[in-house]
Amino acid sequence: MNLRATNKAKRQRLIVSNAARLFSSTGYDLTTIELVAARSNVSPATIYNNFENKIGLLLAVLIEEGEGVQQIGQKIIDQRAANNLSVIYRLIALYVDHPMEFMNKSCWRQALAASSASSHKKFTQEYQNVDKQLQIQLIELMHQLYNEDVFRTEVDPQSLGEIIWNNVDQMFTDFISDEKMSLEALKNTLNRQTEALLTLAQKQD
Repeated sequence: MNLRATNKAKRQRLIVSNAARLFSSTGYDLTTIELVAARSNVSPATIYNNFENKIGLLLAVLIEEGEGVQQIGQKIIDQRAANNLSVIYRLIALYVDHPMEFMNKSCWRQALAASSASSHKKFTQEYQNVDKQLQIQLIELMHQLYNEDVFRTEVDPQSLGEIIWNNVDQMFTDFISDEKMSLEALKNTLNRQTEALLTLAQKQD
C-alpha cells in the first residue's frame, strides 16, 4: 500500500471512530456529517465521497465494530485450553459487550434498521459478511470442540453452533429493543440458555 492509500485508510478509520463516539454520545439524529467532519478535521465533502451519507457512515461503524470483534474472538480461540467449554461463554460475552462500547441502544436500533433497509449495497453487504464471519467463527469452534471429544458422538456441531449463534443474535436484538433490559441481564440469560444446550450436548463422565 502506497503512502497516499495508507493516509486515506487512516483518515477513514479516524472518521469512523469519531462517528461511533458521536452516534453513541449525541445520538444518531443529532449527529451530522458536518459535526463528524469537524471532529475529524476533514471537509464534509470527504465524508460524502467516502461514505455517501450518514447511513453509509453508520454502516461503516458497524463493519469496523464487527471486524474488531472477530479479531478479538480469534485471539480468544487461539489461546484457549483444549476441551474447555468456557471459551464459548467468553465469546458470547464478547459478542454482546463489544458492540455496546461503540454505540448505545438507540443507535443500534437505527443501525439494524439501516442494515436491512439501506440502499447502500456495498456497506450493507460488507456488514452482513462481517456478521456471517462471526457466525462461522463460533461454528468452527464447535467443530474443534467436537473433534476434542467434548460433545456426544451424535451431536451435530454445525447445528449446535448455528443454534447458539441464532439465539445470541435474537437476544441481542431483544436487548436493544428493550430499554429496561440491562447488559448484565442479557449476559445472564444467554449464559443460562447456552448452559442448557451444552449440558445436553456435552459428554457425561
